[in-house]
Formats: sequence, C-alpha cells, structure tokens
Amino acid sequence: MEQDRDAMDGDVQALVADPGDQDAIKAAILLGNGSRSTLGHMPFAAYYAAAAEGCLLLAWSGARVVGYALFGLARSRVRLSHLCVDKAFRGRGIARLLIEHIRTDHADRLGIQARCRHDYDLGDMWIKLGFTQVSEGPGRSKKGLPVVNWWLDHEHPNLFTSEPTTTLVSAAIDLNILRDFADSTRAGADEAAALRADHLSDQLELVRTAALDAEINEMQSSLRGACTSQAHQLRRVHDPSHGRRAAEIEHQLRQDAQRADAGYPRSSQDSRDLQHVAQAAAAGLNVLITRDQQLARLHSASAQRFGLRILRPVDVIIHLDELVRAEAYRPAMVLNTSYSERLLGSGQETQAEPLADVANGERPQQFLRRLRGLGAARHERVGLHDGDGRMVAIYGLVAGKHTLEAPLLRVLNNTVSDTLARQLVFRLRVRAQSAGLPILRITDPHVSQHARLAAIGDGFRAADNGDLYTFVLARAGLAAIVEHDAVVAARQADLAEPASLRSSMPTLVAAALERAWWPAKILDSDLANYLIPIQQRFSADLLGTPDTLVPRNDALGLAIEHVYYNSSSGLRMTPPARLLWYMSEGGRGVVHRASVIACSQLETVAIGGPVELHSRFQHLGVWRKETVEAASKDGRVQALRFTHTEIFARPISRQRFLELSIAHGSLGQPPRGPRQIPTALFEALYNEGRSV
Repeated sequence: MEQDRDAMDGDVQALVADPGDQDAIKAAILLGNGSRSTLGHMPFAAYYAAAAEGCLLLAWSGARVVGYALFGLARSRVRLSHLCVDKAFRGRGIARLLIEHIRTDHADRLGIQARCRHDYDLGDMWIKLGFTQVSEGPGRSKKGLPVVNWWLDHEHPNLFTSEPTTTLVSAAIDLNILRDFADSTRAGADEAAALRADHLSDQLELVRTAALDAEINEMQSSLRGACTSQAHQLRRVHDPSHGRRAAEIEHQLRQDAQRADAGYPRSSQDSRDLQHVAQAAAAGLNVLITRDQQLARLHSASAQRFGLRILRPVDVIIHLDELVRAEAYRPAMVLNTSYSERLLGSGQETQAEPLADVANGERPQQFLRRLRGLGAARHERVGLHDGDGRMVAIYGLVAGKHTLEAPLLRVLNNTVSDTLARQLVFRLRVRAQSAGLPILRITDPHVSQHARLAAIGDGFRAADNGDLYTFVLARAGLAAIVEHDAVVAARQADLAEPASLRSSMPTLVAAALERAWWPAKILDSDLANYLIPIQQRFSADLLGTPDTLVPRNDALGLAIEHVYYNSSSGLRMTPPARLLWYMSEGGRGVVHRASVIACSQLETVAIGGPVELHSRFQHLGVWRKETVEAASKDGRVQALRFTHTEIFARPISRQRFLELSIAHGSLGQPPRGPRQIPTALFEALYNEGRSV
C-alpha cells in the first residue's frame, strides 16, 4: 500500500481508510485537532469507528494524508460530520475530490447533509461544492450563534430533498457530564465536549432531569455556579405524572442491583445514581449519558428493560445513527396485547382531558369542545387504553372523498410515547388503505410532538398551511404507474404534485418512497425480494398472525419493527428489500395451514455473535438466547430487522404458492430457508395476498 501511495508523485487521490492502518487514522486525527476551531470536538474513537464502517475517506498526496471526510450513513442520506484539508494543500480542489468520491460511492442516498456555523464564513465553500442552504437555527455555542444546515442533493426523483431538521434523540446527562461542560480542563472532558458539536445539533438534544437539578443544588464547590449556568441551557424533562412511574422503576433498579450487591445502595451517590436512571426512564428518554463506569455496570441491563440505554459520550456519537433510528424504543402494534382501542362515547370526553396540549396554550375546555364537536358531527373518535384502562392516546377521523383526515391526534407524554405515536401513525395508514383513500392528512393544530416526529420520520410532508400529509397508494406496479396514481391523488386533494419517478431507481431511493407511500410497491426498481419461512408459533408472536389463545407480549405486540434471526451460513440478504413470509403448518392452539401470510420491509441486516445480537435485539424478537445460539454457524448469526408489516387479507395456500412459483420460473417447493425470488413472482404473490 505504501508503494502505491509513493507512486502517485504528488497527485492527490481519495481512498477509503483501511481500519487496520493506524498511522493513517492518526494522521486524520491530527488534521482534525489542528482545525478544532471550525470542526468542533470529535472523540478519537469516532475516527476508528468510522474507518471500520467505511465512513472515513482520506485524501493522499504521495504517502501523506492531506485531508479527510468523516461521515455517517443515515437511513436515506449521508451525514457529513467533518470535512478537513491540510492548510498547506487548500485551494487545490481536495475538498471537492472528497465530496465527489462520497457522491459516487453513495449515489443511492438521497444526498449529503452538513451543518456549519454561519460565523465561520465558509458559505462560499459549501456553495462551490454544490450545497444549498436548507435551514438555519441556533447552535450550541454559549452565544447560540446560528448554524446553517447545508444539503447536496443527488437529484433522485423523490419527496425528501428538503428533509425537516428535527432533533430525534433526547438524552439525559448526569452531573459528571455537566461538570465536563463547566470545566473543560477536567481529565476526559473532551469526550463530553464532542456531544455539543454543531453538526450534531439537529440529531441530539441534551436534557436535564430533576435528579440533575437536585445534585447541582447539593454541590458545595465553586463549580456550582458554572454548572448551574450550563444546566440552564438544557431543556428540563420532568412532569409530576412521572413521579409514580419513576418510583416504580427506581424500586426495580434497586432490586436488580441488590442481586449483585446485597448492601446496595451503599452511599448517597449510589442513591443519586438510582434517581438519575429512574427519572430518565420515566421521562421516556432513550439515552442517559455518563462517564461513571460503576453506574453503567450496575444499571445498564436493567435500564434497557425500560427502553433506556446508558452510554458514554463517545458511544453516543459512534452509535448516533442507530439511536436516531430509535433502536432503544419499544415499537408497537395493538394486536392481541393488553392495549385496546375503544370508541369514545358521548359524555366520555373528560377521560381524554389529560391529552389537552396545555403546554402550548390549549385550554382543557377548548380541547373538550373540539372533542364534542367531532362527536356531534358523528366523526370517529378512538381512544387507546393501556392494560390498566388508562387512556394513553386518542385520535379522530374524518373520511372525505379522496382524503382521510385526522383532526385529532394526541399521545400522552409517558415512557411509551414514541412507541404509541409510531403505532398510531402506521394504523392511520392502514385505515386509509382499507378505506381506499390515497391521501392521509393530519390537521390537528395541537398534534402531539411525539406524533409529529413519528409522521415526519414516516415520510409525511408539510402542506402550505402546516398540515402534515402523505400518499397511501395501494398499487404494486411500474414507477410510471405509481407516479400517475400519486399525481391524480395530489390534484384531487389540491396538493403539490410529486416529482417524476423513473425506472431502475437505486434501492435506497425506492425503499424510501415505498415507506413514504406505503403500501405502494415500485416494481421496476432495484429492490430485491425475499421469501422467508417462519414457524406458526413464532409468526403468532412476531407478526401478530394467526391469532392464538395465548396473548402476545406487549413489547412485541406494540411493535411495528421486529427482528428475525437466521444462520449466517445461509443466504446473505442485502437491505433494504421486501420480505414475503411463508408460514409453515402446525403450532400451538388452532393449527393453520401453511401459507404466504404477510409482506414487510427489510431495513437492516446485522451479523455478529448470537449473545451480542440477542442482547441488542431481544426486545424486538421472539427467540430465546439459546435458540439464537443454536442457529449460529461458526459463532455468527444474522438478525433481520424489518418493519411496516402488512398482513394479507387472503393468505396464499401452499398449493397456490407452488402453482405461482412454477408459473414464474421459480422453485416449485416450499422454502427451507430464506430465498430470493424474482420480482414477477413477488408481484403475483403480493397482489393475490392483498386482494379480497
């Protein structure tokens, strides 16, 4: 490798960093450290993690690293964190070389996003590189200086060129992180400082709990004033309704810790640690950030049961895209669980009063009048109740000629708010699909923030008046046909027409469109199709069908996202893709015949050790650790992460499946393991399964 670089004779070339080339990665770190004034903090471990993921691009002049780009691959875009060129080599087009290399390697992404402080006066550079300004907001400097969100579009036909810049991960911090913010000379403070880099401000929100406020109040050192000032910049997440839940979680955490240490808690600090974890979990947060190794060691496993991950600052940054994808939340499907939907009857409106948006100026009486108005007009009002009968969400529906409107969509702020919001948004899609209405529109002026974020993450767009809307296209066909349906629907609803679609779209673009326009299927795209066998007993828990006499686990039943494990020695599937599920005969309770029963979207495939993957995905899958271990080959197993499962109205029998398989040139036998199938067979199976 060294000889190849020397042979360049001064020419600059961009190469993806070799994870084993420690010297090259260290050279990039030195370049980044030399430009901290404009790049911000980045932990050293983040460079090594990026190299391991193929996301560290180095510019070489001979044997010298003269520039680098460090980036991440989010669901549909490239998120550029650092773009750095050696001062002695600036003005030679190296930045453009790096950007063009990223564009070429990741042309299937919708574009490249970068964030940069306005006062750095780098706007001309971004513009020359082809970026455009999408939005601007306050950064995390002490003065809140504006940060510009820059976007380089890859010019795919899509709906997402100007994606909303919305914070998707809220993380609590403990006192040791706050001390790092207040005193940058503390040992290890650089690791925490990286959390406040401007390029993360649209992804990560740092918040404080009452436990942090209490700990600041107990401080006796001169640092208390500085910590108070730092904490004042953080949004406080505390609500009296969390008190009981926090106490319940704290009790469970204490019991779990005492199994390892019977005398726990042994100090006032131990008690404060318990409060930090319990309050963060009770507030529904995904992450608690700390450098306290004892806190993490004692409580990480228990906290994950409540949807909370305890992470060091460097791990938050390394895994930010994973956190943005909300792996830590417990997603949801209200099917054969303790949760239930009930129509809200006349005179029952006060049950929903806690869902009024009081924080944003909506008075309870205004909310109740809105509810009663919907009832008087005989529109549907549906409440979602937990196992104790408490109303935790509510929505209203108005069916028009071409549009299903949700004039009411509220989710109670609790530990499963994100879960319920994602579920409700998906259920509204299903309702629109069932009614044959191609537009779903959220018109609630006080829509819950959780629901708004869930809708944006699911591909909804903002109309001119601020409403959120999406297409619900029940069409599996060529891009031109799907586009025609979307254009007709937009005209009927007086909405902006979508961009033109073309054949052979890259997989990521097609997958993003199929998610945003679910249940649409664009059949002349590059998306692969797989047929997956599943035993009936696992299908009942994982997919929610067929119904059984034994209720599903709430965490699984409330999930729109699940994980299926498979041996790593079999077919290696490439996400994103479409999945068809073939359920074998036999199971507990009523025995159902073998059939093709559902279609899902494959989001990711993780390959690793069975213990590691089971620990990571156990809240999304049904297999025990021992079963995952038994499925492994040479200590490796695959975890298929899928979402947006559509249960077929008409399951396709084994005999009919064999007939269609043979007719489309595929194997005339049931699948023994995952199998890739041609698009023509997928189309035939999908259209038959969803027909009524």
